[in-house]
Amino acid sequence: DGMGNLRITEKGLKLEGDSEFLKPLYAKEIRSTAGNPLYFQSARNVTVNILNEESKVLTRLVTGPKAVEAYSQKFQVRTLNGELLFSADDNEVVVGAKRLKVLGAEGTVFPKSIETPNVRADPFKEL
Repeated sequence: DGMGNLRITEKGLKLEGDSEFLKPLYAKEIRSTAGNPLYFQSARNVTVNILNEESKVLTRLVTGPKAVEAYSQKFQVRTLNGELLFSADDNEVVVGAKRLKVLGAEGTVFPKSIETPNVRADPFKEL
């Protein structure tokens, strides 16, 4: 019925405990048991590729020691309610939050014109 922490079940393979994969892992679905977290740990990075029918990479997510990178036609960040917070593609970047706050000491630089209905500083702060 399997070997060590790896068990063969009616729904597929069940892996219990810590395991190490020395080569790429391919799976239709990877999930934890209800109520338990799923951890991925790597000495370098963790890469998730979404492929089409011809095994061409459509989307790639790379989490490394210094950055998280997403390669896709479109990248979106949404709230738990599904509201758009941020979106980026080849043509535009959209910030959907009710308020955009720039915290850097140097502020922000726009090399071309911008259009906005409202520009304001925090109370008693310089604009």
